[in-house]
Amino acid sequence: MAEASGNPFWDFSLAIYERPGVPEACLGLQDRHGLDVNLLLFCCWAGSRGRALAAGDMARLVEAAGPWHDEVVRPLRAARRWLKGQTAAPAEPTEALREAIKAQELEAERLAQLILLECLEIGMGQGSAPAAAGNLKAYLAAAEVHAGIADAADLAALLITCFANLPPLEALRLLG
Repeated sequence: MAEASGNPFWDFSLAIYERPGVPEACLGLQDRHGLDVNLLLFCCWAGSRGRALAAGDMARLVEAAGPWHDEVVRPLRAARRWLKGQTAAPAEPTEALREAIKAQELEAERLAQLILLECLEIGMGQGSAPAAAGNLKAYLAAAEVHAGIADAADLAALLITCFANLPPLEALRLLG
């Protein structure tokens, strides 16, 4: 894991995202519904600090993050993904370019998290799986996503990772 950055949300995200199953869960939700991985992680981070996000909080976060996500993060991701399978240019220099774009995409994600941090103050409180689950459900509602079975499994995987003692069935109940 990377060295602590002084940004508690970024540090949380790096620690959670490196755990087994988390990248797949986040990317599944992203690819199926266009959800912002940073907002998914923010929901969990806020809950891990005991903060339940109201609908108005979620609306502010979505509005603040949307332009950066749409105009910077998504185009970088699209270019990186396209380069992975392209055959027009030679493989070695293309892979070097793809890696450079990947580094820029990661930096864009870090800046997106700063946008979220500046949008809504999250203090330190007692971690709460019900708060995190409610936050995730609020994000799905704001994004007008009706969770299916795969979505519930991915959301539960996030919760279980953030709250190590949370039984899987309890995670699913909280998300229900």
